Amino acid sequence: MINRVLVISHSEALKAQIDELEIELNGSFKFQQVSLDEISDESTQISPDYILLDAPVVHQEGLQALQTLLRHESFSQTPVLLLSEDPEKEKLPRMLNMGLFDFILKPLDKKEFLYRLKAVEKHMHQGKARKPKTDGYDLPEHPPEVEKSVNAVIRLFPDGSAESVNGGFEEIYECPFNEYLENHGHYVFSKNSEVFQWALNKFQNGEQGLTLEHQIRTGNEHSKWLQTTLTPLKDEKGNLDRIIAVETDISKLYVEKKKTEQLLANLFPHEISEQLKRKGKAKSKKYRMVTVLFADFENFTTLTKTMTVDELITELNRYVRKFDEIIEDHYLEKIKTMGDAYMCAGGLPLKNYSNPFDVTLASLEIQKFVSDMAKVKTSWGERPWKLRLGIHTGRVMAGVIGAKKFAYDIWGNTVNIASRMEETGQVGKVNISGTTYEYIKDYFECTYRGKIKIKNNAEDIDMYFVERLKPEFAEDDEGIFPNEKFRKILAQY
Repeated sequence: MINRVLVISHSEALKAQIDELEIELNGSFKFQQVSLDEISDESTQISPDYILLDAPVVHQEGLQALQTLLRHESFSQTPVLLLSEDPEKEKLPRMLNMGLFDFILKPLDKKEFLYRLKAVEKHMHQGKARKPKTDGYDLPEHPPEVEKSVNAVIRLFPDGSAESVNGGFEEIYECPFNEYLENHGHYVFSKNSEVFQWALNKFQNGEQGLTLEHQIRTGNEHSKWLQTTLTPLKDEKGNLDRIIAVETDISKLYVEKKKTEQLLANLFPHEISEQLKRKGKAKSKKYRMVTVLFADFENFTTLTKTMTVDELITELNRYVRKFDEIIEDHYLEKIKTMGDAYMCAGGLPLKNYSNPFDVTLASLEIQKFVSDMAKVKTSWGERPWKLRLGIHTGRVMAGVIGAKKFAYDIWGNTVNIASRMEETGQVGKVNISGTTYEYIKDYFECTYRGKIKIKNNAEDIDMYFVERLKPEFAEDDEGIFPNEKFRKILAQY
């Protein structure tokens, strides 16, 4: 069976999404896109099973665009769904009152699309097909369009009492409205709800609508996430008369949203992931003072010849996970791993002036961990892993690159020099540039190595080995971990 879908839109970008979705659905759906002006006998020959109305059409034509569809004789029994990137900003309560069935998020996703249409089918099979509303936008006492909605629609007085509740509430909450309030209370609708009082204050101060997300426990003890949209209705004098609440079950979307957020949090710094969630992109930034660390295992290629693939990956992962743990304790940002190479930086995306100290302390701790592991491996008769590590401080540019498989990265001569510091270092040592040394010299014991030539740099670079924290600033005998005195100094930066 082929499902026929009429798409009302003038967007070429949406057409590309629809074409891609049609391919993903393996021909089970046939889409036809037309503009609002093109709706005619010819354009509606496919007798659509569903109509998708693109939100920009409503923005451009007003709610009249929806009313035009609902009053079209060919569509009297066809469910209309709104396509929107941000349903929170749409006039959903009023549209639902007029006869809109539901909404679908853009960009179009196969799972989201099928999930929404499944809800439509359920209600259509229950004999709740939409009948177009013809008496304007005012909400009657018990409108059938609201009663059949897959969403919960509640009309409230300003004192918090409910004037009307549709059948969608009981379907979502698995319990009648009054029974639910009595047994569970409600985040918004209970008379003593702080959220409801907060919303009242917002509306009385001119707010035109609010959208909230909250978790409920249904009458059958199921957990669900709901999105609640509150819209104020005012009388002729401009006083708050009623509040329309529309609740949508977003449980599946919420789970996917949290998975996406967790993935972004793992891939990007918090500031960057928040920008990507809100805008779909992140601005590049220049930083005047960032300390970059490069680390690389010695003779890693030789190690790969003596271990199985599984053994090698397991062992490398053990080191990388520990490095991640150490740098997180020192507020550093992991940039990437490249085979056996590890790169991180301090002083971004949130700027600070303690980053030369933070990176140096993390480096000492990393080398100690590798050294301790080497002793264990030697005692087991295994070949120890040894690490070179280099640090440099300077200016960088940071940002997200790519349209797919985004990557947060940093660029600039500082990054190149830090890489050369690792290449010209020695295993077991923390090799720093003269620039980094000038920041940390009063608190760490360092050994001057002299001026050393590095590749692709006109001038030789002063280099130092960081041996340890000075005894007066160390908590331990090896000078790896700072004491309270040094932590207080560090807190001033």
